[in-house]
Amino acid sequence: MKNIELQEYIQTQIVQAPKRLKSLTSDILGNNLFKRDVFLSLQKYMNDYLEKRSDPRIIVMPGLRGTGKTTLLAQLFLSLHEESVSKIYLSIDELVRRFDVDLWDIMENYEVVIGKHIEEIDTPLILFLDEIHYDEKWAIFLKTMYDKSTKVMIFCTGSSSLLLREQINADVARRVFFIDIYPVSFSEYMLFRHNKRREEEVGQVIEEAILYSENAGEVYNKIQKVESRIKNYWLDIDRFEIQKYIKYGTFPFTLRSENEFLAVDFISQIVNKVIRTDIPQFYRFENETLNRIDRVLYLISETLGVSMIKLSESLEVKPDTLRLMLKSLESSGLVLRVPPHGSHFRQVKKPSKYLFTTPSLRFSYLSSRESIGLFDNYQGSMFEDLVGMYLNRILPQFGNFALTYDVSEGGADFIVTRGSTDVVIEVGAGQKGYRQIISTAQKVNPKYSIIISKDDLDYSKEFNAIKIPLKYFLLI
Repeated sequence: MKNIELQEYIQTQIVQAPKRLKSLTSDILGNNLFKRDVFLSLQKYMNDYLEKRSDPRIIVMPGLRGTGKTTLLAQLFLSLHEESVSKIYLSIDELVRRFDVDLWDIMENYEVVIGKHIEEIDTPLILFLDEIHYDEKWAIFLKTMYDKSTKVMIFCTGSSSLLLREQINADVARRVFFIDIYPVSFSEYMLFRHNKRREEEVGQVIEEAILYSENAGEVYNKIQKVESRIKNYWLDIDRFEIQKYIKYGTFPFTLRSENEFLAVDFISQIVNKVIRTDIPQFYRFENETLNRIDRVLYLISETLGVSMIKLSESLEVKPDTLRLMLKSLESSGLVLRVPPHGSHFRQVKKPSKYLFTTPSLRFSYLSSRESIGLFDNYQGSMFEDLVGMYLNRILPQFGNFALTYDVSEGGADFIVTRGSTDVVIEVGAGQKGYRQIISTAQKVNPKYSIIISKDDLDYSKEFNAIKIPLKYFLLI
């Protein structure tokens, strides 16, 4: 459908996008914002395509609302200076709302503006499409664009990874490459707030030690080799910095804020937008049910294990409706579901554990009910959110990895499974003894067990276990 007003809008975007996007990538003083770690990976894919015409040519960047996807897209756009390359940034959300059009209409009118069909372009064209999920047929559109011309590369952002992946079939999946945008890591937080740079290899060593060692002794030896560098990194960091990071530092837009209450309020607004805007796009809930979804988050902020019976009774909803509500929260990226360890039958019978995908989300709910002693009272749950957030980021999304927990009383917080082997992980806000992982270790016979707490780095040959300070783990 050709539309003169839409064509004028597209022409304006081509001309004014650099100035508009500059405001998204700089602070109020005009200083450029720091680029997140994932920026370099995205930029490399773009440069490789321009130099070698190599795949991937369609890159989808899903993530929880507020994790900086639009800023990343703007930074990529502005980093592209080659005069021989055409580029355009478009907010699909804005276009759909303003003109009531779909992606096909947008491209048809873009072709009118440039005076040729996409198949006819003879120089590279890079499309930067923000909030692509506002068109329900986005996946088919991307496949079609991929097949139309090898001159086209597309970067696009969208809502949570699970929501977007649920919408594509195998044919589309072969052409689309996903790069998830996760909450801010502690190293990024320190870089953004205090311009403190880390030694990249240290985090890689710790991650490789935790996931790919043969026993606890090997984990210990690998980490011990870089321990002096880890301690040097922490020398000049305020002891309350981890607490600030947990409370509100996992979202890029709060990193410049010194006002805790304002930052927490911003996070609450993000949650509300996810519930009121993102979830209704994929789940046809009535307004009354959406109100109860907010109540679900409020209730699970107090606990980790969810009793479906008690929760459905408290909310006065049917168990099937509650399951769908929890599924929507998981798909939207607000919560991380950790199933019980064991067979599929056991997982169906036993309750899953629901963590917030960042501890800042839990803190925003908890802060609405109390203030005195809040962090101390709930830091165990928030530390578990934090470790779950990190594990969700570093564990491969596909393949033979799985993240579960021991549902029995006193069982381990996490069990990382790779193929036929397990690693037991226990998280503690204070100091923890090795005996806290014994019961789970006896049941699953892991390659080794890990305790993440405030203890010093330590190794127990007797229990085939290692204590890793939370400070060390945060550098992954």
